[in-house]
Amino acid sequence: MSRSKELRASELELRASELELRASELELTRRDSEPSQGSTATAEDLNGHAHELPPRGSRSPRTLRDGRCHHSLLVEAPLTTQTSVGGGLLASSEEVVILERMRRAPDWAVVVNNIAFMAVPRSVPANFAQTGWYLGICTLVYSSYVTYDTGMLIGRLSTQCGARSFPELSAEAMGRFASRRGWREHRRRTARQLAHWLTLAMQFATYYLTEVCELIYFEQYFGQIFEKSALCQWQWMLVCAALALPVLQVPTFHEGRWVALVLGLLPLSLNVLVFFYEVLLVRPWTCAPGPTWSFAPPSARRAFVGLTAFAYAYGGHGLYPEEVREMAVPSRWPRVMRLTYAAVLPLYWGCGLLGYYAYGDFANANININFPPNGPNFASIGVQMVQELYFLYSTNLVLMLAIELALGLDPSVACAPSWHGLPPWAGRLLLRGGLFASQTFVAQLLLAGEGDTLIALQSLIGAVGMTAFTYFLPYALYLMMSAEEATPARRVWCVGNIGIGMVVTIAGVYFSIDELVGSSAGLFAGDCKLEYAYSPASPDDPCYSERGLVSLTV
Repeated sequence: MSRSKELRASELELRASELELRASELELTRRDSEPSQGSTATAEDLNGHAHELPPRGSRSPRTLRDGRCHHSLLVEAPLTTQTSVGGGLLASSEEVVILERMRRAPDWAVVVNNIAFMAVPRSVPANFAQTGWYLGICTLVYSSYVTYDTGMLIGRLSTQCGARSFPELSAEAMGRFASRRGWREHRRRTARQLAHWLTLAMQFATYYLTEVCELIYFEQYFGQIFEKSALCQWQWMLVCAALALPVLQVPTFHEGRWVALVLGLLPLSLNVLVFFYEVLLVRPWTCAPGPTWSFAPPSARRAFVGLTAFAYAYGGHGLYPEEVREMAVPSRWPRVMRLTYAAVLPLYWGCGLLGYYAYGDFANANININFPPNGPNFASIGVQMVQELYFLYSTNLVLMLAIELALGLDPSVACAPSWHGLPPWAGRLLLRGGLFASQTFVAQLLLAGEGDTLIALQSLIGAVGMTAFTYFLPYALYLMMSAEEATPARRVWCVGNIGIGMVVTIAGVYFSIDELVGSSAGLFAGDCKLEYAYSPASPDDPCYSERGLVSLTV
């Protein structure tokens, strides 16, 4: 206990030193009314304010004792001006207070959030059903290494330059790239703003659509559990929204650690156990006709739908800079990544390989359809209903925080200070409720079939943003910010991944939209209720028989 107290005291001391440095710089800025002599390089922040860059080879005045550059001069405006937080404008004093309040998450809280958000191991067999054995295994190997590498890279870039969101990180990279090439002031400012807003738009679209996808999953679980209910899909969707709205009010990742633990990790553990139980209970590979597997190269459509669905499964990197922003000790991010991947990768490999071996090309995005209608299966569905509350919360959190910070609403307080005459909790309820209502409306538009629609929607999400944030954008930002540090082999690796990622993104968007349109019943044209054909009722099931396996339904 005394050791942890000493560590906490040293951290507070470090933050106090940082604030003293900021105050000193403010004083120097006020005293220095004459322009500096000689030729100096300049760069702009997101608001277009020009700042003098330190001479090449010198230490930045914001580099502290631990060697971390908390705020680069390219991102942060002087304390006498306004600065950008989450894409909006806040007075610098207010910014410092809010960010310091938010920087309190312990390592384990970030690990729990990462695992609970990222880990969807039971969806991996359906990805294999799109790609087949060979392409699926190659993608699993590639994704396991590349996404770990990019996750470490995002953390390093964020802690080195002090970017507090992915859009800020992109703007920082573009600023350094433009400065090295001597672009004119107006061109540099335009490039920085374009990088910021394009990244923000992609981040918003990615997690907005992910929320829509999770809402559809949520209402389908209600339809499976309460199959004899008179409620239609659209009515269950309203029930789901009403249940989720209170959970969405949890303010930040720090408070969300308990939501992740109770509503995320515990249900995940139980569902993985049920997965292995159901597979080993039935052993579909012993049935007649048995599973069918694809060994030949898949069609372009199936290949890119499968690849972007894998990107969806490995997604989560789009919120890493925001998580680093809230860490009490951001330099411990590598430890967070190691623990996250030590937990997730065995689940992906175990569930992915065993699930595809068991169900073959019949592996469903809603894997419970592949199980017989027995007690453990329905218990698993019930637990997933609980888990969906966490997915709906965590998916929207990065968007909600960006909106609140942009509008000056402090997410770390509940009652005071007021925000536009409202207590902060009421402001959050208003903003988060409005965003969630729009997503519920879009989900109502897309209600249709249970399997193909979901895998196509996941593929579209993977293509729109997950592929970029997870597979190639971190490499692009790294080359723009630190190209001189990279070895020739590292540069080739980065450029190769950027090329592969862009091809997968473009082709994935095209084929996933085509698949989504083909599998959808049309806007507002979904059936009132879905019929769920559990194993072995479907003719495509490996254990299909006209009599059914009565012994498995009790």
